[in-house]
Amino acid sequence: MRKSADVVIIGGGVMGAAIAYHLSERGCTDVVLLERKTLAAEGTGHSGALVRQHYSQDPLIQMAVRSVRIFEEFEERTGRKNVFSQTGWIKIGSAEMVAEMESNIERHRAFGVKADMLSIDELLELIPGINPEGIGAALIEHNGGHADPVATTEGLAEVAKSRGAEIAEGVSATGISVSGGRVTAVETTAGTVAAPVVVNAAGPWGAAVGSWVGLDIPIKITREQDIVVEAPDQPDLRPRYPVSNGLDRTYWRRDRGRLLAGDGHPKENEYVNADDYKATHDQRFEVEMMARLKHRLPAFADSARVVGGYASLYDVTPDWHPILGRADGIDGYLNCVGWSGHGFKLGPAVGELIAEEILDGRASSIDISTLGLDRFARGALLAGSYAGNQA
Repeated sequence: MRKSADVVIIGGGVMGAAIAYHLSERGCTDVVLLERKTLAAEGTGHSGALVRQHYSQDPLIQMAVRSVRIFEEFEERTGRKNVFSQTGWIKIGSAEMVAEMESNIERHRAFGVKADMLSIDELLELIPGINPEGIGAALIEHNGGHADPVATTEGLAEVAKSRGAEIAEGVSATGISVSGGRVTAVETTAGTVAAPVVVNAAGPWGAAVGSWVGLDIPIKITREQDIVVEAPDQPDLRPRYPVSNGLDRTYWRRDRGRLLAGDGHPKENEYVNADDYKATHDQRFEVEMMARLKHRLPAFADSARVVGGYASLYDVTPDWHPILGRADGIDGYLNCVGWSGHGFKLGPAVGELIAEEILDGRASSIDISTLGLDRFARGALLAGSYAGNQA
């Protein structure tokens, strides 16, 4: 591994890979990306990976719009095929959510998002077999969909590597050296890398990395579970559209001929230690999820069986919004953490913003000033239209 670099990125999820990619796109290739396991081994690789632009804060809407464009160009940019499935994305909710959905759709149109409210009849046509009981609101975002999170991360990292960046898998960062109020080096299990710029993209370990430079980053770690379901005898019953179901607190999307399904918010969070948690799903969770699927997708779920599952981690901030950009008093250090379970779909655009912060002194394509670490001390927390990571 090289002994010095212009930029060191800590974390090999989609954020770290996207930052390396966009730096290399701008000609900055003296970059080392550190990943203690393998690319996308943690949160990114276990992401629900739904791609949607339905957010409540303008910076996140803009990031999502930009990310969709990058996903649409992914094969051209990276050579990787079939990474993004642009099926459209559907959100389901209660009657009380109609006004908020309609307001968000109108707000999103200013940014070029194509979305419409759905009647129950239209929803039944798009998702045959869905039980409409209790559904009082639904919308479709036409250019949303879902992506392969591992292929996304690997594709971005491979391009950065081909341009000269070093992707150091199996190497852990262990500390950051600071002298005179600025970053000077990163300590790793493979030696010291001298560098004037360090990006903390360490996900659930972001608070620990921040503590190395004296920062108190307000991140809590939650354990999140998913199951993988298949109906081999009835493949046509598998829903085509990825869905965020705010009524039953579930989400689902297709996954290589199967269905990936997970738990949504609002719910009671399970807080864990990022270095000591159960990485397999619970039997109780499996039973609960199948009961919800049998209620909402009865024909599919009655023919389906659980063939896998896992648990992974969210890095959650007090307002469920990320922490981005520079930190006061520490030159050369940047945050890219606190994604609270909705970071994957934003990652391709975020890499571009962090590259701008590094190379231009500030992110210029999207204003991220409201997402800084300082907002917590100022009491300037952000709000979302819906609960938790629905944002």
